[in-house]
Amino acid sequence: MNMEQIKIERLTNTPKHHLFGFHDLLITNAVGDKYLSLEVDTINRPPLPGELFGVGYVKDGHFVHVGETTAMNYPQGARQQWVGDTELFTVNNRVGDVWGTDLYDAQANKLIDRFEATTHMLSKDGHYAYGLDYARLFRLGGYGYSGIEDKNQNVAMPSDTGISKLNLKTRQKDLLVSVRQVAECGIGCASRVSHHYLTHLCLNPSCTRVAFLHRYFMADGGMMTRLMTIGTDGTNLRCLAQGFLSHFDWKDDQIIYIFGRANSSLDMLRNNSFLSNPLLVGPIKIVKKIVKFVLSKGNVGGFTNVGKYFMMIKDSHQPEIVPFAQNLITEDGHPMTNPVNRNWCVNDTYPDNNGIRTLMLYNFSENRRIDLGQFQMLNEKPDMILADKYFCGVDPKILSNISREELAFTRSGLHCDLHPRWSRDGRQVVFDSIHEGTRQIYMVDVRNLIMKYEQSLLYI
Repeated sequence: MNMEQIKIERLTNTPKHHLFGFHDLLITNAVGDKYLSLEVDTINRPPLPGELFGVGYVKDGHFVHVGETTAMNYPQGARQQWVGDTELFTVNNRVGDVWGTDLYDAQANKLIDRFEATTHMLSKDGHYAYGLDYARLFRLGGYGYSGIEDKNQNVAMPSDTGISKLNLKTRQKDLLVSVRQVAECGIGCASRVSHHYLTHLCLNPSCTRVAFLHRYFMADGGMMTRLMTIGTDGTNLRCLAQGFLSHFDWKDDQIIYIFGRANSSLDMLRNNSFLSNPLLVGPIKIVKKIVKFVLSKGNVGGFTNVGKYFMMIKDSHQPEIVPFAQNLITEDGHPMTNPVNRNWCVNDTYPDNNGIRTLMLYNFSENRRIDLGQFQMLNEKPDMILADKYFCGVDPKILSNISREELAFTRSGLHCDLHPRWSRDGRQVVFDSIHEGTRQIYMVDVRNLIMKYEQSLLYI
């Protein structure tokens, strides 16, 4: 089937902008007639502290407004998600003086409860909410929320924050694992180089293990990322890989697939604590710039993906790393495994030189990529008038490593990755896009495409 034959349907409409956020959550309820959404007035700048954003869902082409939140970033939204198979859904928001969780009833269209703990991902049965420290994430340049001060801003490896576990029934909140525990786990971790944070939390299908990324800055200003897992009971903390590691999902209960470069000699060298000597920091940064320049000339500007690829990593004490989709998917994207048929995933690309993002399906067993569509980015620059407010609370060291304009763009709604995610029944791919001039939510029904492809394999 050609891309021209694939029907793309817009679910939301102007005059306001609409978004869901990231690629790792199911967007529909159990019945399949409601799509969670946020509604915003402007997308040409990052959120302001205390700014309100509409919370609700889309049904029959209309956005149903049920509340508001101040806990929002454009890449990941407000982490809105359905509670099991019910008509309840959670949304992150400010609760008192902390980032917490609001619980809504989509039948009554009203707020019914609030919790002083965040929700990054819910267990399938809706009993537990696993959360992150969004104040720390915001301060250190991650996908956090502006408006609440990081209580550990002077602590490199805090022991009282990390990944939280909230029982929605009993309201019991526990610290599943702390930043310090993660930073001190395994070998080769330059714990004293910079402040550490945890991000991109994702549960395996049976909700027995949590995968997440551990990040900190090295002496040359580059980011070190470690792929970690831990049991939902707080046991068996593991470091599976480290290096340049990006977006991922679970293929099944034992296998994680992720894009990046893992365990390279270069990254090991850059991570050496000896290089954090103040006398070496300046020269190291200069050498890094020269190497990047040489690589860019040798690869026609494509140095970004040199040595990087999608890989399967087994979640065990002795991780096995196996590359896949080589020469087929050659750049970073945002994958999510089909919740019903885990032999398929959906993925996207960042904009190419012409500003085009590509949406695709990938079949694991046949190593087959099927493109669904291409979508144009907007060539618009962010509004910098209120820049001081955008970055209030961000660590000055972060701002010294990236231009304010670039950070404002990547944290605004103009930087609209497709971030494709599945409907609960695995039949629809739903994504955010800006190709029609406003930011809206789109859907493509892929059930027949997948069915026809799998039937064709029976006759090979």
